[in-house]
Amino acid sequence: MNKEKETEENEAEDIIIVTEPIKIEDGKHEGKIVNVVRNLPNTEEGRIYDYIDIGVDVLDVKKEPTLRIGFPTNISELSVLGRLLKKAGLDFTEGQKITTSDIKDNLIDREITFLTKNEKTESGEFARILRDTIEFK
Repeated sequence: MNKEKETEENEAEDIIIVTEPIKIEDGKHEGKIVNVVRNLPNTEEGRIYDYIDIGVDVLDVKKEPTLRIGFPTNISELSVLGRLLKKAGLDFTEGQKITTSDIKDNLIDREITFLTKNEKTESGEFARILRDTIEFK
């Protein structure tokens, strides 16, 4: 590859387009789970908890924004993540080992409905998915 083409590709990677904020109204929405990521504790990055983050494309909002929702990585009949996985059809029993791949296989590309609520933070106002309102289509 010549130096000029390599420079152009590197410059293109550095470009970020500024967009207007996307407003998601409080209420019921339709979406699709697009990714599942496990975030292990990492003190260097400031994470002290083990979480599963789920990315959801909001399908009924212009520009289809992606919202992220976190679940503590604790799977039991009563935990928030356990209840979600049961709704998704993943059967499990106490002592069973479930991998992140198992969770991905049961969640990614699934269409869902959910409720959102806007919350104000120091950084602005953001739509949050209410965990217990997720239902699979």
